[in-house]
Amino acid sequence: MTDIRINTNFCNGCAICAGVCAYGILDLGSEKKAMVKPGAEKFCSNCGLCEAICPKGAIQVNYENAGRVPDFSTERCPTTREMGLLITTRRSVRDYKKMSVPKEIFEEIFDIIRYAPTGMNGQSVHWIVISEPDEVAALVSRVIDWARMVIKTQPESVIAPILPVFVSAYDQGIDKICHGAPHVVIAHSPAENPVGFVDAIIAMTHLDLIAPSFGLGTCWAGIVQGALATSPTIRESIGIPENHAPHYAMMIGYPKYTFKRAPKRNSPKITWK
Repeated sequence: MTDIRINTNFCNGCAICAGVCAYGILDLGSEKKAMVKPGAEKFCSNCGLCEAICPKGAIQVNYENAGRVPDFSTERCPTTREMGLLITTRRSVRDYKKMSVPKEIFEEIFDIIRYAPTGMNGQSVHWIVISEPDEVAALVSRVIDWARMVIKTQPESVIAPILPVFVSAYDQGIDKICHGAPHVVIAHSPAENPVGFVDAIIAMTHLDLIAPSFGLGTCWAGIVQGALATSPTIRESIGIPENHAPHYAMMIGYPKYTFKRAPKRNSPKITWK
């Protein structure tokens, strides 16, 4: 149950909190102070916008499992130039150093990207971090077995024509599935969540963008995701619950090489109305 606490000694009656509440939970009472409408707390999505926007700090939203709130009150947001640099220079990394990412770094990353937006603030995204390189290699082996099966039994599959490339490379001792990445991160959520996939992709994108600030490189693992989506055996092998859907996998580690410049990209395709 959400507990919304309003300190009326601090509240100045500006009603901004009532305006930003998506579900009409807050209003001004007879004394022109913010109040929770009777019985409305059960509709709260725990988004915390009222708490975050209150100019007087008069509101607290408390609920079970809420993590710590970071304090960036003395910081500034990145400039347009800095954000543009981050997005433009981010590259897919397919060559990694043979060194592991400390668990503390992963914990710091996930502590940041838990703020990625989710539908109705459902916060339904779960993470699996395959942290041991040997376990990544075992996953690659299982994906290759899956690829051999698809080639043999599902030649009509859209993905079947490209799978022999990965299998042939693997048979020659070359990993083109995870490219020697020391870690793989997988996002999953309850299968019944209608927006779980979108939530996970948004969170994955946040992970993709924050990683370079930690000196890390990433690459979206499409072949791994293809295997996860169609193989219950592989999902079970890495611990995805039976009632959860895997939404995507990402390689992550320290890049072996440094990109010197941004490559060309198409001009944006925009229809103005």
